Amino acid sequence: MLTVWGRADSSATARVMWTLAETGLAHRRRDWGGAFGGGDDPAFRELSPHGRIPAITRDDGFNLWESNTIIRWLATIRPEAGLWPADEAARWQAEAWMDWSAAPGRAMGPLRTAYRRLAPDPAEISRTIATATETFAVLDARLTDRAFVMGDQFTVADLALGVVAHRWFRIPEALERPDLAALKAWHQRLCARPAYQEHVVAKVSARAQTLGMGD
Repeated sequence: MLTVWGRADSSATARVMWTLAETGLAHRRRDWGGAFGGGDDPAFRELSPHGRIPAITRDDGFNLWESNTIIRWLATIRPEAGLWPADEAARWQAEAWMDWSAAPGRAMGPLRTAYRRLAPDPAEISRTIATATETFAVLDARLTDRAFVMGDQFTVADLALGVVAHRWFRIPEALERPDLAALKAWHQRLCARPAYQEHVVAKVSARAQTLGMGD
């Protein structure tokens, strides 16, 4: 049995849980990290050297850390899920988009900090929205005339990028931002997937509501 170590409302854990749901692989999850603690536990540090979630373990002793690496591994051991492009060149392009997913993640951090302040600074919000828009515009351009990042096939690239894209669409409506039409249409297609609804929309949005924040 595969065990996921990580709290459900963590973005990184959500990516892994979403992938597991898409593959249909049997698993269980243990609340770990954040308010649940455990990051400094010596045994957990053996699984995740930096103490961050998620990590996975298997009953035979196999373990792995880093969410995108876990996604790659799951896609590899469950080829019937079709998460890797069949074409070798397309597979490497999907890998590149997975690695690039760190860029919108970095852009969203300062923006979320800016609008969550008790006394938000309009200039800071404007600046951080502009930076995030510039980054997401790259993905928007990629998605023009494409159903998914790699074309008609839903792949690991979508799994890596879908959670941070949800954060973009969780920005409070009062904050004006450009309408990235292709990105929005792609996000709506993701929202139509039951696994995305369960592990990303419901879990990540619920945490935002608990914190009393737009995201």
